[in-house]
Amino acid sequence: MERKTKIAVDLDGTISEYPEFFKLFTKAMSQAGCRIYILTDRPPGTEEMVAEQLQSYGITYDVMKITSEKSDYILKEGIGVLFDDVDQYFLDLPAEVAVFKIRQKYNFDFAKKKWI
Repeated sequence: MERKTKIAVDLDGTISEYPEFFKLFTKAMSQAGCRIYILTDRPPGTEEMVAEQLQSYGITYDVMKITSEKSDYILKEGIGVLFDDVDQYFLDLPAEVAVFKIRQKYNFDFAKKKWI
């Protein structure tokens, strides 16, 4: 089966905050033919620890990439969808890349009901 849509999902502040949702989401999207990328800005050399964490959450994925240059990687790989909680990773992405920003206490003022 040819996989067409490429979806990138951040780990910290995204999967780690909503593991049950992303467990179901990544499984469903993979079964639908999407290619799932896990992108994280963890220190180099932590791939095994990241893989173990993803396994503990039950996350389905095709590629796990540790990088601080998420925008560059997304463009290079032709990824069309990103889930992340930190603006710096998607500000330089073109309009063709759908971005889903995850609300957290550090990026959203829940009392004032607005993004920080």
